[in-house]
Amino acid sequence: MEGSWTRVLGFCLVLGMTCTSFGAYECLKGHNYSVAAESETTVVGRITRVPRKGGFEYKFSVNGVNVDDSSDVCETPLDSDACFNNGPVLVYYASQPFPNSRLENFSVASTNSYQLGIPAIGMGLPFLLLPIAVKLIFQLRRRRENDNQQGAIRVVPGE
Repeated sequence: MEGSWTRVLGFCLVLGMTCTSFGAYECLKGHNYSVAAESETTVVGRITRVPRKGGFEYKFSVNGVNVDDSSDVCETPLDSDACFNNGPVLVYYASQPFPNSRLENFSVASTNSYQLGIPAIGMGLPFLLLPIAVKLIFQLRRRRENDNQQGAIRVVPGE
């Protein structure tokens, strides 16, 4: 294979692995959130900090145990400006498939994760399979050429 084709197929392979991995991760999150949605409970918590890098840090209590957590979104303020002024928020909490909390409904989070993951897998798999298919085609072509050369009768002048 020529060098430019090798670079293109290498890029396709990296893009395919990246998109497929990201999509699989998002779909796994979506599945975990859908399991959590089956047993979620709500508690009132309080925003403790809004870091500059984004997200929201909050505290809440479940069965007398204080929990500190963070979330990328704040969809459940109990006051109009609660998310940015250390106000009260509704926290969704679930202990299955593992202890988890969010500042949005788990079923909404599941839908959002699947909406990211499924298209990423759909885009990544063709980019992942293309280099593999091209490599197989070139190997079959090379094998056929070798078989044709071995079966040919060779006439050498002077013998």
